[in-house]
Amino acid sequence: MKLILPIAGVGQRLRPFTFSKPKGFVTIAGSRGVDHILTKIGANLPKETPLCMITGYKSLQIMQYMNKTYKEKFAIDYIEQTPVGYQADIPYFSGLGHAILLTKDWFYNTSDVVVPGREPDETLIFLSDMIPVRDYKFIVDALGNVKYDGVIGSMIVPPEKTQFYGILETDEENIITNMVEKPKQTNSTQAISGVYAFKAKTIRRLYEILDQQFSQHESEIQQGIRQRMEFQFTPALQQLVEEGFCILSAPFSDGILDFGRPEALLESNRILLEAHQARVEGEIAKIENSYIENPCAIGAGTKITRSVIGPYVSIGKSCVIEDCNLQNVVIGDHCYLKNIITAESIIGDEVKIDSVIKNKITLGDNSYLLEL
Repeated sequence: MKLILPIAGVGQRLRPFTFSKPKGFVTIAGSRGVDHILTKIGANLPKETPLCMITGYKSLQIMQYMNKTYKEKFAIDYIEQTPVGYQADIPYFSGLGHAILLTKDWFYNTSDVVVPGREPDETLIFLSDMIPVRDYKFIVDALGNVKYDGVIGSMIVPPEKTQFYGILETDEENIITNMVEKPKQTNSTQAISGVYAFKAKTIRRLYEILDQQFSQHESEIQQGIRQRMEFQFTPALQQLVEEGFCILSAPFSDGILDFGRPEALLESNRILLEAHQARVEGEIAKIENSYIENPCAIGAGTKITRSVIGPYVSIGKSCVIEDCNLQNVVIGDHCYLKNIITAESIIGDEVKIDSVIKNKITLGDNSYLLEL
């Protein structure tokens, strides 16, 4: 199986945390989002499974971390998606459809790892801000059914939020009959969850469709017929359906977490902590004269003194927490908190806070909130 991970976008909805890191690197339930995802995927795949990452924003940061952390697990290649413009100093890109199209040559020129009982060149595409509560195994298993040409992970969203997602319509056997990107009106609440699996013949045809649609997209921009905007992935998938490809909608029954917005981070953190055992990592993590109410995740090298922590608190690596009361809080790495009482707060990396009593604090990386 080949893996494709688009991670080029700037993650504007996750500001201020993405000023200094890509959205997949935001900490949640004790780990970076991308770590949760790759751990779940890697658990069911052989070593050196080919992985192509489409980078853009913070490319160097992504490559350095991935090469250090995952070089033993995946055979990683990188393709950079060039910005098509800037708003101030913030780049914007051509969209998911273009990102997938960029992997065409990689797909045809990369050898697959042979897995007994599986077709060669099966491909799994997944996004960096969508974390399954459990894993991806049922998607991969469903793709092994000879009946299906592809599988798209799905989730149920509230009717008022369908306009923010690609929406699916299915028949009684959950075979997709129609797909619409961010519809203004729809009777369906079944949304694309950012996980796509295809047999080789399907993704080969998908690349052809993307090629044709992108050429038309660019031509219309040059002619002034349309403005420069994102080239979406959903219309190409819809054409597959119209051509008769059998694509299954596979619901994530345990849930999949869209943590691409700050307000969703805390809820995702709570669900992941409940789903997995609480942990204190590393031999040098120290908890002194403190009470921990699980579920919590505490990173290696962190020291907690005279504090009440939890429930639903995630603390990163090498933090110092003194005389604090924290509930439902996400804290990044290398933070210093003293005399803090807070709940429902999100705190980035390298943050210092002293003597604050306030709920719903939001602080990005390298921030300070101190008494003068």
